[in-house]
Amino acid sequence: MGPRMNQQIGDAAMGYDPECPLTGEAMRQYLTVPFDWRRPNDGRTWDIWWNDAAKFGQIHPRPQPRDVASFYDIDAYYTHAERFEPDSVKEKQQVGFIGRVLCAIAYRLENGAEPTRAWWRSIIPETAEQALEIGCGDGDRMITYAPFLKHVRGIEPDPRAVGVARERKLDVYEGTAEDLPEDVKDRSYDLIVFSHVLEHTIDPVLSLRNAGAMLADDGIMSVEVPNNASAGARSMGKAWRWLDAPRHLNFFTPESLQACAEAAGLKVQAVLYRGYVRQFASDWIVDEARIAATMRHRPLTQADVNRQLWHSTKLLAKTALASPSKKYDSVRILCTRA
Repeated sequence: MGPRMNQQIGDAAMGYDPECPLTGEAMRQYLTVPFDWRRPNDGRTWDIWWNDAAKFGQIHPRPQPRDVASFYDIDAYYTHAERFEPDSVKEKQQVGFIGRVLCAIAYRLENGAEPTRAWWRSIIPETAEQALEIGCGDGDRMITYAPFLKHVRGIEPDPRAVGVARERKLDVYEGTAEDLPEDVKDRSYDLIVFSHVLEHTIDPVLSLRNAGAMLADDGIMSVEVPNNASAGARSMGKAWRWLDAPRHLNFFTPESLQACAEAAGLKVQAVLYRGYVRQFASDWIVDEARIAATMRHRPLTQADVNRQLWHSTKLLAKTALASPSKKYDSVRILCTRA
């Protein structure tokens, strides 16, 4: 963490507004998240600051890098798949017939750019050989697009996830987007992937700039983040499942994601959206009901799930014909070197 970030922490503590890294303008305090819903006994609150011009938010004060690892020391997280198995049968019972109907209707309305194997094939250059995924988790996505490349590498800060990926015989190194391991800097890459990673970084502009320095002249970079401009995010506020403070430190909209890439010296070639039907899946509905119940300082009840089902019904009606930026929970950009 550099002097400027330390100054921002000091300024926030003294009552001054931190600066937006995309515009240099002051940010306003936007939302206070009263607890970490995945670790409700942690006891800390998290302040999200917002810049209206950039349509971008950040947690302030910024955490120290040494503190970030503790945010992920939980069983129910995707990089810890070997330690957690959700009770999907119970969740489906909780949402019942109404939940199944909502999910079925949303499935028919889904038209997002899902990162299937065919999609990866369509965006990877024909002559591509080298790929790097930053924040690769346990390597699931690497396996999807690896057949179209000669060599695929990954970087992941979670040592447990690195261990799982290596057990799968994947070439994964421990490190972060801000502090890349030297072992991956020995070549340029035809494909670089950030998938729901940039929102976790302490310095998102530096993270993209570091990656861009390794992107081949005719390479492509795919960057996907939660869409904080979506109707789901706006309607649920601090109880939105993908707000996920403090693991998420940056809160992007389609506009601010593009601005971040441009600030890092990249050229945005396409803006894509995905993630509709999963907003109506049983685990999503139950999780948001649980977050809302925990904010009321009580355990989850079936009445909470029923209230969330009513909210989801209204969300489906509101978003069925909405623009992609409002409908989908994630936004993805494809970038090249400027």
